Parts: sequence; structure tokens; C-alpha cells
Amino acid sequence: MPPSIPNTGKAPPELLAVLRPNATGDVLQGPGVGRDAAIVRWGDEALVATSDPITFAGADVGRLALTVNANDIFAVGAEPRWLLATILAPPGTRLEDLQALLIDLQDACIVEQVELVGGHTELTDAVTRTVVSCTLIGSAPLDAIVRSDGAQDGDLILQAGRAAVEGTAILGHPHLLDEPGISIAAAARALRGLDGVHAMHDVTEGGIATAALELADAAGLGPELDADRILWLPETLEACEQHRLDPLGLLGSGTLLAAVAPDATSSALDALQTAGVEARSIGRVEAGLPATLSHGGQMSPLPRFPRDEALRALHDVRRSTD
Repeated sequence: MPPSIPNTGKAPPELLAVLRPNATGDVLQGPGVGRDAAIVRWGDEALVATSDPITFAGADVGRLALTVNANDIFAVGAEPRWLLATILAPPGTRLEDLQALLIDLQDACIVEQVELVGGHTELTDAVTRTVVSCTLIGSAPLDAIVRSDGAQDGDLILQAGRAAVEGTAILGHPHLLDEPGISIAAAARALRGLDGVHAMHDVTEGGIATAALELADAAGLGPELDADRILWLPETLEACEQHRLDPLGLLGSGTLLAAVAPDATSSALDALQTAGVEARSIGRVEAGLPATLSHGGQMSPLPRFPRDEALRALHDVRRSTD
């Protein structure tokens, strides 16, 4: 039986199976599972493009929109440069609220040295709350690109940055958006260019479990995660216990996963430490390996979350207040 589409959240990876391979040699990376940014050869440079919406955030939505898109650019070894933003707001939205959103977005661009070059703003009854959808374009030298599907058989999975920061912020700890924050810039900049760093992937919807599956799936490999080694914030574990959520499937912007050759792991961890990023080896990828979770010495299938745990919690709250 084909997989069903969840009521909310990211569509299942099987959806991408309908897409055809790229027709031109200038497209170095097109759409696919675990491939969050397109990579196009442009002379001696690579242009990198990504598109992501913010659909359930409150304050600082402009800053969040820039950051989650920039993470996709950083994860392939590039730097973000130009942003286009489409803002869809429900009828009755106040002009001053839209102005505040645009100011927030432009201020974030100034801080990150990204140019806001265009977009579209519209009031429409197609949405019930404001949606900010951004397209971000970046660039890098061709030899600096880290392909999303580059993981190799036997690579270790490194976790850089504590898991589920964004999901924990949504569940009542908004201060975490400022510290430690949800940008992977420092981690990605520390790892790109290092020998033995074969692939990087930022954690988003579906949490660290889904990101590990996507990192491995993109390369045709299987992942094994060691749950006892994953780096968590105390607030995350407390919030998940309170809401009866699985932290493995909790929205994870702010965490970078990297597939690294075993003999390069020490230098990668040293580079992350120098950059001030907490990191640890939490698993491996291997050809023919079933997706596995190790916990307390017991092995079980690594769960795939059809809907992010933060979205599930928000849905439960809204349903209880209806």
C-alpha cells in the first residue's frame, strides 16, 4: 500500500520518486531525498539555491525564514547571498504587522550580509495565518561544494550542535532561538574543505532521526544511530516528557549532521571545537545496513516520523482549545 500523506508537515520522501533526472550537465545536484539545495555550475563557480517556508512560527519569523534557508546553503559548503521572499497573509492582517515582518527580514539580511532582492506580498484567504516562503541563492567555488549525496560506506555520523533546539523553542523555550540559536553556519564553515568530510545535512522537520535517514538515503546507504550519544539540551528532554513526545522526531534546526571518514573524525571534531561548536560521533552509515537505533545496548528500527513531533504537539494544543 502506498504511504499516505500526513495532514500537516513535510510530504513523504516517496513523493520525489515521480521527478525525472536532470537533463543538463550544468545541474550538479537536483531534487531528491536529503538534497535540500540545488547546485548549478555557473562558469568557475557553483550557484546554490534553496526554498523553504515558515508556516508555524510567531515572533522573529523573518529572522527564522532567513536562517532555515541559509542552513541549506551552508550544508553544501556555500555562502548565502541573495534572498527573495513571498509573504502570504490572511485578510484582515494589519499593515503594521506586515511592515514589522519585512523590517525583521531585512534586518536579518543586513546582519548576515545577504541582499534582499525581491519577492511578493499578498493578502489571501488561501491561508489562515501568515506564511513566509523564501528562495535563497548562494555561491561557492566548485571545488568547495560538499554534495548532499556524498556519504561513503563506513563513514561515521557526526552531530554538531545540540539536537532539537528549534522544536524546544516552539514548546515553550523561545530564548533558545537566541542562544544557542538555530544557525549551522559555524559548524558548516568549520567542516567544509576538510579532507574526509563527505556530506553534510541540516536537521529540520522530523528531527535527528529523519535527518540521519535522509543523509544515508541520499547516498544509497543505511544509518545506525546511537541514542545514548546524541547531544540534547535539558529543556528538550523536559519538554518532550511533558508533552509525551519523542525527541528523535522533534524539529531540529540548529543541528548539523556530517558523514565523515573514520580517519578524519578526530580532525573534524577538533575543527568544530575550535569553532565553539559542541560535537560528537553518534552513528555510522553502511551499505546494506537496515536503519537502526541503538539504545541501552538494545537494537531497534530507526523510526521515521511522518509528522514532526512539534507539529503534533501544536495540533494537540489547538484541538484541545477548540
